[in-house]
Amino acid sequence: MLTVSQVTKSFGGRVLYKDASLQVNRGDRIGLVGPNGAGKTTLFSLIMGHDEPDEGRVTLQRSTTVGFLPQESAPAGDETVLALAMAISPEMEETLRQLQANTDPEDHETHEAISRFAELDGHALEAKAKRILSG
Repeated sequence: MLTVSQVTKSFGGRVLYKDASLQVNRGDRIGLVGPNGAGKTTLFSLIMGHDEPDEGRVTLQRSTTVGFLPQESAPAGDETVLALAMAISPEMEETLRQLQANTDPEDHETHEAISRFAELDGHALEAKAKRILSG
């Protein structure tokens, strides 16, 4: 599902990773621990595609989605923890935004958003988020 191959990443002359490799297969559960500043958040940023490695590559198997709930997240306004947990991927967030913006059921973009919502298993999203939050 996820492969990190010979990744090197530096910030301000400080090398966080050099030739780091990792493979996560379907069904694997892993934990990432380390002291502050070790590069845990940077690794997630690379996996999510928000940042690029200096060398090497990060590959996600086709149709794999990745969600990340930063530890700093807190409800801002009327958001609940459940709402934050349900915002699992930028792709799902964009799909939900499109569904809210396009109210005409005959609109082509609405049909595409409904199809994408189904592909992302959006109907099970709340149940999955509740299961995750319960432990």
